[in-house]
Amino acid sequence: MMSDEQKKKFDSIESRSENGEPTVLDWVKSLFSGQPIPIPDSDMDEKRRPSETRRRDLPGSEDERASSWAFSAAQFRLPFALLLALMAQFGLEQRSGSIWVSIAFYVAGALLIGWAAWQRDFQLRHAPLLPARMVAPGVRIPFLVTALLASALTYLSAGDNTFDFITVTAWLIGMGAIVYAFWEGELPHARIWGRFKSWLNMGGVTVRVSTWTLLVLLAFGVSVFFRVYRLSGVPAEMVSDHAEKLLDVVDVLNGQKSIFFPRNTGREALQFYLAALTFKLFGTGITHLTLKIGTVAAGIVTLPFIYLLGKEAADKKTGLFAMTLAGIAYWPNVISRVGLRFPLYPLFVAPAMYYLVRGIRRRSLNDFLLMGFFVGAGLHGYSPARVIPILMTAGVLLYLFHRDAEGQRSHVLSYLVVAGLIALVVVAPLARIAVDQPGDVIYRMATRVGTTERSLPGSAFAIFLDNVWDGLKMFAWDNGEVWVISIPGRPALDWVSGALFHLGVVIAAVRYVRKRRWVDVFILLSIPILQLPSTLSLAFPAENPATNRAAGAIVPVFFLAGLSLSALVDWMRAQWQSRASSIYGAIVVGLLIFVSARINYNLVFVEYDDLIRRSAWNTSEAGRVIRGFAHSVGDYEDAYVVAFPHWMDTRLVAMNAGKATKDYAIQPDEFSILEQKSTSQLLLLHPDDKAALADLERMFPSGQVLQWSNPLPGKNFMIFFIPPETILRPAMMPGSGS
Repeated sequence: MMSDEQKKKFDSIESRSENGEPTVLDWVKSLFSGQPIPIPDSDMDEKRRPSETRRRDLPGSEDERASSWAFSAAQFRLPFALLLALMAQFGLEQRSGSIWVSIAFYVAGALLIGWAAWQRDFQLRHAPLLPARMVAPGVRIPFLVTALLASALTYLSAGDNTFDFITVTAWLIGMGAIVYAFWEGELPHARIWGRFKSWLNMGGVTVRVSTWTLLVLLAFGVSVFFRVYRLSGVPAEMVSDHAEKLLDVVDVLNGQKSIFFPRNTGREALQFYLAALTFKLFGTGITHLTLKIGTVAAGIVTLPFIYLLGKEAADKKTGLFAMTLAGIAYWPNVISRVGLRFPLYPLFVAPAMYYLVRGIRRRSLNDFLLMGFFVGAGLHGYSPARVIPILMTAGVLLYLFHRDAEGQRSHVLSYLVVAGLIALVVVAPLARIAVDQPGDVIYRMATRVGTTERSLPGSAFAIFLDNVWDGLKMFAWDNGEVWVISIPGRPALDWVSGALFHLGVVIAAVRYVRKRRWVDVFILLSIPILQLPSTLSLAFPAENPATNRAAGAIVPVFFLAGLSLSALVDWMRAQWQSRASSIYGAIVVGLLIFVSARINYNLVFVEYDDLIRRSAWNTSEAGRVIRGFAHSVGDYEDAYVVAFPHWMDTRLVAMNAGKATKDYAIQPDEFSILEQKSTSQLLLLHPDDKAALADLERMFPSGQVLQWSNPLPGKNFMIFFIPPETILRPAMMPGSGS
């Protein structure tokens, strides 16, 4: 208790600032009096209190601001949560120490970040809802009729599985007409043309680029660097799937314009036409690089839509951080670089999610139309995209159960129906093939979900539950065992982005509980839905998780990681209300991104590069040897690769040699054809194929045996060279008498 003399001293001190707000002394006095003064709201006008920029005001309720404990707790909840999550994920990634210690750290971090989000230590930002209300879709009847007739013609003419002139023309007319039939207002191209004419009429050109735009462009540029750096060499080798794809590209270039390609259990068409276009534009040949350019481009195009989704579902900082983390990350980088169809899945997930969230927030039918287009187009890319319509439907249903949907439910359902109609028009050619050849179109999926190829190794429901759990663990623990598309036994995320992602899950959950915005639960639910192509591998559960079949989850996963970084920046601004807080925030965020970038650089350009070189057969070297032989003393037709179990795909050797349609395989019992030639010949043999080498040495005693050495174990091979003079038989030589 204070003495009377102490009270008089306190009372005699001026306890109000010039602007009338309570000072720190007032607050201390209030504690002694038993009636603490609430800490002022952080939204106070800065101009009214220039001397208080260093005060750390606590957002939240009045009761929270009245508590000294809540005030101090706000300063450590988020940073301690981040530190614990980083330690937890580092321990899980490195497999260091007890797994239960890492789990305990994660649980503690989740509780702290949940507490911080609940107490509003940082802003739970959502893009503001627009006051406009949805209206029933209008329709331009002549264009709708045109679209339906053109789509019917597309469907009927696609029966021969060919994109012929009639099919393509009707298809393009149908797509254009169906969009314009429901489009609200003038089409975008009309506005663009109007702006272009206005620009031409201007007396001069003024270009204004904001600091934020420069920051976004810088982040995008860094992402592009990670995707294209050393593209021709990482990964260094192809596998048999690449041979199948390149043969389909050859078919396209030779005039076979298929809608669905039946080779190798059936494939949708988009990648093959993209690779054929790359071949025409850049002259890269029938090579691994031709496939890589198209798939890396798909991965790059995905990034701006991740940014836009972040803006729509939260704010522009979240979008920027999500795009940056996705741009530098090992998981999306690897599936883009490998040159197979995998990045075509997130390529269509990102715009579909963006236009759905934007369409509901802005009450815009046009956004639903664009969503429908991307949903339909995605079905021509990679078969896991077949879950995108499920995700979009689930998103709309989630919205319908929320208060924001009051008065909008019938309209949003009609918007979904229109979007579905557009998707059907876009997928019309493939729909015909699915009706005529359902076994071919669903074969690959049927072999994984059902018993087409093998019996299920247990209860379907139990396997599915295990698969879902394994799928959810892929971000923190194990991303699967397929070395072509991942580094087996490690998480799909680095320990920085992994920690940010898991904290983002908690933040999104708390945002939903506090504000009941449908978009938060939609983002969370989208992850297991987009993983279904992997988790539904019931017949082959060992193939789950698969970073390629779960690639659509890249979009929400990095959104949530970006949400955590955005919360960190907002927390710093809330706790350090000064201009320096922006600098501190930039330093901390920049450091986290830099560490993540260093980790992911090492994962892709060191570990994954080395893994591919050690795991894949060095067919590029074999092809280079044959190409050197053909350009010096021999010919492409006189080179062979002696078949050996589980060795090189001889089609890949030919492709690396520059002969895409040739197969260099020769069986030992076919060696007799070598005796019928009088030219130089070259044979490549597995180093353990002693029997074939002995046969060749017996048949061609003057043949030369060379050893191709590779510093990696198991990558050597033998070269058997047959000079031309040793092939001529005595009876065939001049003066032999016959």
